[in-house]
Amino acid sequence: MHEIGVLHKAVDLAEETARENGIERISNITLEVGELSGYLPVFFEKYFPVVIENRPVFEGCQLKMIIARGEGLCLECGAMYNVAQNEGKCPKCGSRIKKILGGREFLLKEIAYE
Repeated sequence: MHEIGVLHKAVDLAEETARENGIERISNITLEVGELSGYLPVFFEKYFPVVIENRPVFEGCQLKMIIARGEGLCLECGAMYNVAQNEGKCPKCGSRIKKILGGREFLLKEIAYE
């Protein structure tokens, strides 16, 4: 479960950014998690309260998430499709030969503060 490690890194980055900019309280952070990233958003939600525990800058902080669709381009027929929803197979021609266009990302998208 590598979600905890990357969540720690995102929270550390948010805390460092707050410190560098004189921000006393972060009200929420937004993560963008790709469907094909290998990360399960449910674990970010579950462990966020533990990761921010004993960090005063995060008191009352909420976690928001944007799920980026796992988009692919079929290299056989040119169809664009959601790779995750179609289990990696083109819904138009059935090919598994594709170029991934999006959905692998993991980003600290936004830090909101008071």
